[in-house]
Amino acid sequence: METSKRLTSRPAVFIYGALVVVLAVFIGAQFVAPMMKNKTEFTKYNVDSAKVAIHGYDTVAYFTDSKPTKGKVEFEELWEDARWQFSSATNLELFKANPERYAPQFGGYCAGGLAVGEYANGDPELWAIVDDKLYFIAKEAYMTEWSKAAEGHIHFAEYNWKNYRDQLRDNM
Repeated sequence: METSKRLTSRPAVFIYGALVVVLAVFIGAQFVAPMMKNKTEFTKYNVDSAKVAIHGYDTVAYFTDSKPTKGKVEFEELWEDARWQFSSATNLELFKANPERYAPQFGGYCAGGLAVGEYANGDPELWAIVDDKLYFIAKEAYMTEWSKAAEGHIHFAEYNWKNYRDQLRDNM
């Protein structure tokens, strides 16, 4: 009888409970760690497998030509661990002189998606310049709604980008 009292005493129950928690954490880590390794790591700029930024479009052309224009490999600059391509030597030089001015906001990810807490691949054909900053949207269906309240979407996207970048949902 004395043995059973020791096994059900408060200190014993506490110790058993602590052991269960430690085991659960250890066993859970064995399953969660491999899944976390497979989670997409989002870089500062949205790049493809060859590390080409914004699908090879010329980020300066949005400002100078007011249209999306594909870049060329011969006019390429490595910046922020991404390969940026331009349609002309002039645009390449403009970018080199001030890359922050021309680089898309939120790394080229969809500004609308970021506003609602998820990463989505920005489409270089769906774009807007607001307050002299370039933004991309993922789908044409979202563009109209985003445009109606662009400043509000930008505000929420900036907040999520700054505070929750590593915790956003992957909708790529």
